[in-house]
Amino acid sequence: MRELCAALVLWREIAAPYDEAEARVGLASAYQAGGDTEGGVLELRAAHATFARLGAALDERHVARLLAEAGDTGAQPTAGGSATRTFMFTDIVKSTDLVAAMGDEAWNEVLRWHDQALRGLFARHAGEEIGHAGDGFFVSFEQPDRAIECAVLIQRTLADHRRNHGFAPQVRVGLHQTAATRVGVDYRGKGIHEAARIAAEAQGGEVLASWHTVQPCKFATSEPREVSLKGIAEPVQVVSISWR
Repeated sequence: MRELCAALVLWREIAAPYDEAEARVGLASAYQAGGDTEGGVLELRAAHATFARLGAALDERHVARLLAEAGDTGAQPTAGGSATRTFMFTDIVKSTDLVAAMGDEAWNEVLRWHDQALRGLFARHAGEEIGHAGDGFFVSFEQPDRAIECAVLIQRTLADHRRNHGFAPQVRVGLHQTAATRVGVDYRGKGIHEAARIAAEAQGGEVLASWHTVQPCKFATSEPREVSLKGIAEPVQVVSISWR
């Protein structure tokens, strides 16, 4: 898997989309052999889209058959239907304790700054804010690398503010690339629950992502570990992304 991910980076650097798509087909097979069916489907979808764009009809049909065998009947997302996105959930850790210690007025000022800072970063990285409840955000990104970079800059921005102004709340961030159904301005589906549960597993100041979401990734990551998510039958491989 690591060798195939490295190959993806190299093919991308020299602008060789056909070879990149072939590497994605190989990576999909590796994911499936390792039990990560969803990761395999995501790679096959990306390869299918590239072959279609290049007019590689035989390869396109071959990947379409692989998708069908994997139980994925729609190679292309449809408007208002299923779409593959990278979803981000953020949450301020121990916010109730902070409100009690700071008082409502001071906390509201902190929350106002927090919301403004994070929304600015979402906008810079083409993130679409889907929901905002209390002290957390639910955001959608078309590209996983934009979501990863945004998450890293969230933690760096908070750390800089902490150094320069003495305080910034600890925020946990979860990332998960998955297929979901668009309903109005919202997204629904099992993958959304997985993304939220991954975020809940993160510690304050951590960016935690499903393993397939960060392949490839320009930031260092921890070794993958398996976690059991509440309400989700299958365990998920996750990694912590280094942002310092």
